[in-house]
Amino acid sequence: MDTRPQGNSSNDDLLVSWKDIAAYLKCSVRKAQRLERRDLPVRRIAGTKSIWASKAQIDRWLTVQAETARHTQPNVTTPPQTGIAGRAPLWLLGISIGLTVVAAIMSAYGLTIVFFGITAVFAVLAYPSFRHSIFTRTLVACFVIAGMSYCASATTLPDLVNSVVNMTTLRPALAYPFVAGLRFIPIPIMIGVLLVGLAFGDVGFAHRPRLRFAYSLLGMLLLLVAAIAGVTSGANRIWQDGLSIRWTLLAGESFVLGVNIALFVFGYHFLNRTSTRNYRQLVSWSGMAYLLIALTAAIVNRHWNEINKYYLDVRYPQAYRVQNNNVANDFRRWLKDHTAEAGTDLVAFFNDPEFLEVLQTQQFYKQDFDDAFREAVILGYKSERDSQRKERPTFVRIRFPASLATALRFQPVASIR
Repeated sequence: MDTRPQGNSSNDDLLVSWKDIAAYLKCSVRKAQRLERRDLPVRRIAGTKSIWASKAQIDRWLTVQAETARHTQPNVTTPPQTGIAGRAPLWLLGISIGLTVVAAIMSAYGLTIVFFGITAVFAVLAYPSFRHSIFTRTLVACFVIAGMSYCASATTLPDLVNSVVNMTTLRPALAYPFVAGLRFIPIPIMIGVLLVGLAFGDVGFAHRPRLRFAYSLLGMLLLLVAAIAGVTSGANRIWQDGLSIRWTLLAGESFVLGVNIALFVFGYHFLNRTSTRNYRQLVSWSGMAYLLIALTAAIVNRHWNEINKYYLDVRYPQAYRVQNNNVANDFRRWLKDHTAEAGTDLVAFFNDPEFLEVLQTQQFYKQDFDDAFREAVILGYKSERDSQRKERPTFVRIRFPASLATALRFQPVASIR
């Protein structure tokens, strides 16, 4: 029906040519004209070839189109395959998930990383047979985020386990690698939640300004938190002390942050459109960005392990001393009720008179690790044997059960009176 622009319409809300409409839709003029056949709200002025449209009406039309596409999608999809060919990916996915869980519980870090990768491949193959719902997408998002975090932090844990006394008995908490790696992947986490967990109807930021604002605010907040986490991890003390390794750490941490910033900007430009139906490009770029982050994180974590081995007092300057004057007897009494928490290497240390003297005379430094998840602490003292051999002194780090540390009465030096 031919109509004219209403007199009470705001000029800012009107589009008065096909070129304006195409620019607003971010498409070609020809495509905009084709969309008129799908009831795009375009009005024609009687007696002329002129047209006009309202931005508000176009926005409502886009929302209706997105909702219609989402509700009709299950009806046009091909039915899932049946038989062995269709069920094989699901069986393989279930087996690989089970192997991943078992490997993680057994602290087999290398195998867990491999199984995470295999499970991701099977998940991609089996995903078309899943029910397209928020619940399914959220489960996939949680699994992917957990895998990314684990693989970014677990690569250097075997070296840590082998270099700390009693660590093979009191292994790192199961949750630790899943949490420790989160600081490396703030933007992949956010993009994963947006793409897989929210399902915002394939409508881009151009017609969802609140979602665009949330993406920008949350992204900048996560980047700020990641930067603060890097500084508070002890990097500032390493820099102030002038250690030669500071430049390598700065380069690694800066590269990880830079990749996250680049992915944040790319994701913003990708999603800042009228419609976002094909996420393959964003997912592929996110995957490549994560590979760069994971490889760099492995190098950075290895350097942090070296710092803890040789410069534990620089990274964690708070010193502790044992206030128990009857260490040997109290350890034997403690051991009667806690044999499962003390490995043979820890028992051998307490049977060594030289170590008993160290407990009474030397300062210990506490390494932050998985204290929030497990009742155990890592305390280290500087080895005098290396100094006598004119070698770079190392810190002997010991995994003390929390109950043993309490029995020995470790206290901060500043609080001792």
